[in-house]
Amino acid sequence: MTVCAGLTAGPAHGASPDTNASATTIQDLTFDPATGEFTQAETPDGGWQAFADLLQKVTPSVNTGIPLTPSQVTTHIAALIDGGHAQDALDLIQKRESARAADAPIGADVQLEYQKARALAALGRHDQAQSLWRSMTENYPELPEPWNALAIEHVRQGQLQLALNALNMALASDPSFAPALENRGHVQMALAQESFAKARAAQGQPSAAPAPASN
Repeated sequence: MTVCAGLTAGPAHGASPDTNASATTIQDLTFDPATGEFTQAETPDGGWQAFADLLQKVTPSVNTGIPLTPSQVTTHIAALIDGGHAQDALDLIQKRESARAADAPIGADVQLEYQKARALAALGRHDQAQSLWRSMTENYPELPEPWNALAIEHVRQGQLQLALNALNMALASDPSFAPALENRGHVQMALAQESFAKARAAQGQPSAAPAPASN
């Protein structure tokens, strides 16, 4: 059975120019002799500098640009998971969680939670991933992605009716959510095969060979 996992210049201060002086730094201010001004580099909002440095160490070829937005961070994490680097992604998520705990921001980072569950599932830690998916469906029932992901975990455990229930919830929140529509079709076919097998068994007929599942 195939299931879809889908769910994206500082202030200047005037000074007398000195053409013979070289650029110097005084208390975080840089003096430019060509303009006679002191300038101060802008500090990224939200304490992103250390996190950006960490991203650059993990993927030196990626231009991490400062300041990074939460959306850029989660996009990068998603790319790591898709590229088979789930542990690197989880390490970054944990760093970001620590940074958020220190900053004490208002509200939750839903995308970060979603990517964390994806990373856990990719690492084979399905119980933890399923627990996080379930928590997300309780906290954000209007989002189809966690319901769809929870359904995938139910399918993995052979709990087809629970998977169908989760997919119906995903489509209740977004009737056009394509991954859930496709997955519901697969689950309904599997449930139908189970029903036919039970009917044949009740009539004393040999069960038909099940259709091969594709991953």
